[in-house]
Amino acid sequence: MELKKIYLSDLSAAWDKFQQSHLLFPFYRSHGQARSEFLAAVKRGNGYWIQRKSHWLLVDKIDEGDTWRINNLLISTDLGWRTAFLWLENAARQKFKRVLVLNLEANLILQQWLTAQGYRLVENVWRKELVYHTGLVLGGGGARGAYQIGVWKALLEKDIQFEVITGTSVGGLNGALIAQGDYNQALALWEEIETDKVLDITFKEVEELDFSAQVDQLRTFIRTSLQQRGVSSEPLRRLLEERLEAQKIHAGCPFYVVTTKVPVFQEIVVPIHKCPEEEIIDWLLASSAFFPMMAMAKIKGELYVDGGYRNNLPVDIALQTPITELIVVDVHGPGFDKKYRLPDETAELVLASPWSLGDLLLFQSDRSSENIDLGYLETKRAFGELQGDRYFFSRHADFEAITKAFFRYLQNKLAVDMRALYPELQKFFRQSVPIEMLSLAFLEFFAYWVNVSPVKVFTPEEFIETILKQFEMPVKLNAVFSVQEQIEDFIENHNVFSDYYRVLQIYQLKGSPETAYRRWPIPTLLALFFRYIRNEEIT
Repeated sequence: MELKKIYLSDLSAAWDKFQQSHLLFPFYRSHGQARSEFLAAVKRGNGYWIQRKSHWLLVDKIDEGDTWRINNLLISTDLGWRTAFLWLENAARQKFKRVLVLNLEANLILQQWLTAQGYRLVENVWRKELVYHTGLVLGGGGARGAYQIGVWKALLEKDIQFEVITGTSVGGLNGALIAQGDYNQALALWEEIETDKVLDITFKEVEELDFSAQVDQLRTFIRTSLQQRGVSSEPLRRLLEERLEAQKIHAGCPFYVVTTKVPVFQEIVVPIHKCPEEEIIDWLLASSAFFPMMAMAKIKGELYVDGGYRNNLPVDIALQTPITELIVVDVHGPGFDKKYRLPDETAELVLASPWSLGDLLLFQSDRSSENIDLGYLETKRAFGELQGDRYFFSRHADFEAITKAFFRYLQNKLAVDMRALYPELQKFFRQSVPIEMLSLAFLEFFAYWVNVSPVKVFTPEEFIETILKQFEMPVKLNAVFSVQEQIEDFIENHNVFSDYYRVLQIYQLKGSPETAYRRWPIPTLLALFFRYIRNEEIT
């Protein structure tokens, strides 16, 4: 649940419900006036909403650095006002805003309630300083864990401190680096990391790590692990001995890792901040012993394997500490994710990339660097500092203007029924896509199919130029990408039944596009959009 920008097409699709919404607080004299003013705010780009099931909260908000200035709040008829107010504060906490300002006149009863909630009347507005008690949860995921270091970089820029850190497997290793507070050490470790620096395994040297070399490495890995009942992680121990400082970990915030005791298969939670110095690395290795690919860890005569077998994303452990917000970084590792109940008053920010982060057990420094960049940019976007869905653009990139220009281009070429188009959009893209942001969705569709790298902040002009260039000269995935990714890319690019191939077929059609539009409205618009960005005329 998060605060998202709302567009006129969103309101249009739920107009009857919008007309029934009413004021949460007396920002205006009447509900009707508040609805009219909210429509004006949406046109100015200041309209936002939170939707959960059939409930919604509409917010007229202006960003002023670390402050949100709230000028209007509307709620659906069946949403309680206390819940709505909690949603607003949680949304601010998700973005780590420092101040909430309510621009309203309050009667005596409301004044007393606002005062009890921590608001103060300052220069005719109600102002609240938000106090943060933040927990960080780092999931397991092997070589994909570099993403978490990129997330940390973005959190450092906002000076976010933690009251508790929990981690499993590689999340435990990264948690130790974060707990000791040395970003440069963490960055250096991941930028130089390779599989043979983590595990006691030797790959035959090749001049270039191409697809076949990667397959050979995986075969070698599997064969060695079967022969040795798990590959030894002694190289990782030496790496951690070089990078970790027990004194800093002991002086940091509470930090817990999860491992699994065998043969009883019992979850063991270890408070690393309280461990004797000589045991810290032992427990970190126990948490990340991904048996049978990696050897079991032995501590005081007991055997342990990867904590992911019991709790790969240890949110429940973090919630045992009184916190007001929780940052969860999931790198899609295998294992068991426990269900948990988030307290209503706790905000949650979940960071999990829509992109594949590579192989689980093949560590490559180049791929780690890309994943660090991806984690950094996706966190910045989560804070509202960038826009985009899979790719990244500045907040000021005007895709609404590009969409309007495209529809002007279409005016005399195709009759488009916007009302009918809205549900088709959601179905095609499997997510909410406002009509106004159609150009962004279309551009990202083409960029994904021609393998545009996401680890860059683009301008719309740069993005279009890159797409067209790679359409003419396709970019093949290199050895930085996993075997699975290269196989999937091969299948997708040779699948004549895919959406992409349908768009290309329509693009190549001669004559009027009306017949194709009636059957495949969104693919037809994509084909016409591609002609538009290539400055082609429809014959």
